[in-house]
Amino acid sequence: MKGRPNSCAGFSLGELLIGSTLASMVMAAVLSSFVFLGRSLERLANYHSLEAKSREALTYLSRDLAIAQSVKGGTTPTGTTVTLALPAGDVTYTYDGATSKLLRHATFGANTDISLLKNDSSSCTAFTFDYYTMTGGAPTSQVTGTVNVPYSIKQIQVRFTIETPGIPSSVTRATYEAVSARYLVRNKQLPDGT
Repeated sequence: MKGRPNSCAGFSLGELLIGSTLASMVMAAVLSSFVFLGRSLERLANYHSLEAKSREALTYLSRDLAIAQSVKGGTTPTGTTVTLALPAGDVTYTYDGATSKLLRHATFGANTDISLLKNDSSSCTAFTFDYYTMTGGAPTSQVTGTVNVPYSIKQIQVRFTIETPGIPSSVTRATYEAVSARYLVRNKQLPDGT
């Protein structure tokens, strides 16, 4: 009886090189997919956080603007500050560009000072109040064209931009821009101030 010839079963060097190259390509594709999905998830979480802060600020603003009786007389509304006369008292909104937050100060209630549009995951980078008369134009002053007379303001709209601050990767940074509806101020005072 003849014995079997000794044969070495296995892969040749060429087969090993081709196999390891293909495996490396597949692993690189899988790894890049995981990195892409991780960044997308982080960006989505950042965007969700910005949207939540925007909704919180718009809730306060819309509630106060909806019941505002007028823009408080004796004040000068600007693009970053307005004082509203509400049935319960006065509310002042002030955007502070240095701290990148919107401050709400009320003369009534338990929580008189509230900081909006700013926390560890969001920072307000632009904010403005837009004022309109009943004709749709900019408010007109009885004294000068550069001062907004409170009783000429009939509608107020809010615009702001918030973004995620201090995140090292610009790939995951998110920006959220919001524009509110125009809120009708129930100012019953006539344009001549009576």
